Amino acid sequence: MRRCHGSPDLVGLFLLITLAGVGEPFTVDVPDSVQSGETFSLTVTCYEPECTGITARNIETSNGLSFMGSSSSTSISTVNTGSGRQLTQTMVYQIRFSATGTGTEYIRPVRIHLGGLGDYTLDEIEIELIGTGTVQGSGDSTASRNELVWLEAVLHDPGGLIYPGTRLTIDYYVYARTGVENVTYWWNAPELGVILDVETILDSNWEPAGKHVNSQRSLLAIVEMTPAAAGSLYAPLFEAEVTGTEYDYWGKLNAWNIENEPIVLPVYPFPDNPPDNWDGTLLDSISVKVEQLPVPPGQGGELTFRVTCNGPGSIYMEERPELTVRGSSSIIPAGGGSADNKKWWDFILEPEDTGTSILGPDTLVWLDRTCGEYRSAIIEPCSLVVAVIPRNNQVIELESEEEGISSSVWITAVGSAALLMAVFLGISAGRKARRMSSIAEAEDMDELMSGLENELSVLLSGSRNYLGFEELDKLLSDSDSDTLLARRVLRFWKDLETSMSEKEVSSAAFSRMKKTAQELISELNEDMKKNGKEE
Repeated sequence: MRRCHGSPDLVGLFLLITLAGVGEPFTVDVPDSVQSGETFSLTVTCYEPECTGITARNIETSNGLSFMGSSSSTSISTVNTGSGRQLTQTMVYQIRFSATGTGTEYIRPVRIHLGGLGDYTLDEIEIELIGTGTVQGSGDSTASRNELVWLEAVLHDPGGLIYPGTRLTIDYYVYARTGVENVTYWWNAPELGVILDVETILDSNWEPAGKHVNSQRSLLAIVEMTPAAAGSLYAPLFEAEVTGTEYDYWGKLNAWNIENEPIVLPVYPFPDNPPDNWDGTLLDSISVKVEQLPVPPGQGGELTFRVTCNGPGSIYMEERPELTVRGSSSIIPAGGGSADNKKWWDFILEPEDTGTSILGPDTLVWLDRTCGEYRSAIIEPCSLVVAVIPRNNQVIELESEEEGISSSVWITAVGSAALLMAVFLGISAGRKARRMSSIAEAEDMDELMSGLENELSVLLSGSRNYLGFEELDKLLSDSDSDTLLARRVLRFWKDLETSMSEKEVSSAAFSRMKKTAQELISELNEDMKKNGKEE
């Protein structure tokens, strides 16, 4: 870290000699070198009690640096001495930059104004940019802090190069080294990006912050976003108003207005000459397998098979691979799940005639973000022998009264009637249980999924029908629901499917998901009322 001083203007020099006596009234801290792709700050600090504020003008840089904004803060402390109470004031002014180039870049001379002290000009500053602009997993560019409260944005590791359409997740935290009474925060829209979802954390969740000594942190929000085009993506900037639990010298509760350090991400253009059958899929390495499940055929001869995707790229797969089928059969989606770096989708193969149906071969094409190259994988063919099970239309004829009715016929008839009655009652009970399923009455994950399926189906289609992810996506699109709300519903559906695949879900997590499901249904209902879509 370089520490340097500015050169006062003539009037400023006179005021400095008059007010401060010996030495300059401020210091300037700026790093000698910065990793390309990160943000950094030029910090001006003034300890003079006569200073009423710090501002800067004429902030210009070379092409490899970008001016991001500025912020200021003031702290006042009191010390009791033998001659009375002594006040100490510290004013900090930060100018933020993003490093987008490589090599040697420059911050041009900056003119700063110290209220009550005069104007000063900082000499040109040289910054060495290191690296190639690859993104680190965290937006925290400062290993240690001197502030009492501050905000940090932490980027989840994107897993490779960022292209338009890459899903990014950022956690926003408030840190404190003092007691906090209340935090009010807001954010702005990203530049060159689209927010997919903002999950606000309403409950206080303060926890020790290990990397910052004697501090604690609380998660404010989780933002999902995606870049819209190639260039420099500016993540949403969060600002907060924090009220402390301690009082200042004038008897007021301490308060701070803070914002997080900006996150600037390089978004790369798609490589040239994409394959003709590339649909825009962005993945890492992946492998795909198709196999028949050991489930007995259905009443009509239906078979069940599973498509499994393994590898680090599977976590980015949001849609099932498209499969072709040869033979007199059709494919019906039947749910799926994910666990341990793996995703799978189940399907039902419904035969229209007896014979062999062949799934595939198919080709999955994607852009590998780890190397920036187009790649493909062959989905090997899978042959399934299907047989249509005909319905039994046999008519049982009883003997005439003259000939008498044998006891075996009576036994068969009574047994068949009892069996039919049991089946009818079982189906009725099942339908009643399904009809009674609701989110409010759910006591486990299966009941919650069933209740959500029922309520979404009734709300979007007017009746209770089977509902999978693709059917839900289509119903939401047809209903003209709010796009952001529809994405939240789809994301929650996937989260619920993932949770169902886990061995154990805590009661707190279940209650939270149940509450979220009720809130989404309520919001969707209100949205459809506004659009006049409710039947």
